[in-house]
Amino acid sequence: MSLRARIFIIVSILVLLILGISIFLVVKNKNKTSELQTVAPADNTAVTDNGQTGGQAVTGTQVPDGLPAKTATPLEAQKNGAQQLAKVFVERYGTYSTDNNFQNIKDVATLVTQSLWSKISAPITAKNISQSFVGMTTKVVSMGLVSWSDTKATVELKTSRTEEKNGVITTRYQNATIGMLKVGSSWLVDKLVWN
Repeated sequence: MSLRARIFIIVSILVLLILGISIFLVVKNKNKTSELQTVAPADNTAVTDNGQTGGQAVTGTQVPDGLPAKTATPLEAQKNGAQQLAKVFVERYGTYSTDNNFQNIKDVATLVTQSLWSKISAPITAKNISQSFVGMTTKVVSMGLVSWSDTKATVELKTSRTEEKNGVITTRYQNATIGMLKVGSSWLVDKLVWN
């Protein structure tokens, strides 16, 4: 047998051996994963990934026994809606750049009262031309309802504001207080105070 034939046989055996080991490991890993997902003890307790047993097995939107499902009351839903509106307003209004031609202000036009709109829309008509790029990104970190009545609400928000100016990026934390009015059946932002 020639040297070339022996090398070919040895290389072929090594390749087959590596291929066989790889297939074995993939199949073994697949079986191990499926066992974790399908095996549960007979007493209907769930097994977690770390092998500990928990309470009832829960799938999808099933509520475990002993935990009553709580639905929001209409008042809670209204309060949550007002807080979410305040969050959307602050993040949109507080995020801007010199390249977007006051798009942040235009985006909140439907979220504010006419009196606030007349105040915040003034820069749109001004001829401010910036020579350098300035951008601000605002994210709400937390929020809470400070006061509430049938027609007025005040929401306090804590924000993280990242500014890019002349290539320098700075981050600061700033609070905002949002005053809201109920106009008809909708809540609108009527006041913004950056603290």
